Amino acid sequence: MEIDKEKIEKLILLLKEISEQKGNEWVRDFIVKIIFNSDLKIISNQIPSEISEIYELCVKNIIREQAEKFYENFKLIDLKEKLINDFVRMESFRRNDNFEDFCLAAFQQVEGIINNLSNEENYDIFIKLHKEKTHKAKNKITEKYEDQMLWQLIFNPELTDDEFHKKINKRIIEWEFIPKFKLFLFIYYFNKKVYNKHDFDSVFYLGNELYQARNLNHRGGNQTDWQKNTIKKVKNESGKYYFKFLGFLENLTTKINENLNQ
Repeated sequence: MEIDKEKIEKLILLLKEISEQKGNEWVRDFIVKIIFNSDLKIISNQIPSEISEIYELCVKNIIREQAEKFYENFKLIDLKEKLINDFVRMESFRRNDNFEDFCLAAFQQVEGIINNLSNEENYDIFIKLHKEKTHKAKNKITEKYEDQMLWQLIFNPELTDDEFHKKINKRIIEWEFIPKFKLFLFIYYFNKKVYNKHDFDSVFYLGNELYQARNLNHRGGNQTDWQKNTIKKVKNESGKYYFKFLGFLENLTTKINENLNQ
């Protein structure tokens, strides 16, 4: 069949114009999917380098657009560009099935948001004023739900008064990640209302698994048996955790954004 080169070029330009219109991003995605399908790896040696470069550029542009849309309405304006760049890195690592770097890039977004919020207000004052605010927590021995205070939710519930005051007198930015993460879950995810510690733990545990998984990229240091087992579990189920961590990141950023400035 004889191909009319001029007509094909016009068609390609038309499709490009259509795909750039708002709401028609699927056209470009579909073209990329059809042309560069799952057989790409098999025939990659037969594809001109220029086409491979165009394909990679298309994918990078798509990932960048996804990142910009993900953080499009995020209220921490000064942090958005870094978050977008980390999101691009995260998705690029996922595409290349690089789970270790994926976890690190995902965690860096969470850590960046938490650290940014840590500089905003005097949260130590908030804790001191609300440290005895209560919620229901299940007693591990009696298995009954009992009142637990806010400071016990954030720190080890067995802390002495002296230990508690030593921790609370530090600037929030100097806290270890876990209590800092718990504090901002309480304030910005749950909007300062936790009725049942089980609800809190269901969000915290997934975030903590991401925190531990980022250690796949941080060699060295002593680890507890629980940390070792968590890292092993996450690594062995990496196929599921790609999506678990993506869902966690979306859920966390959405809730935090909703409750900022309230």
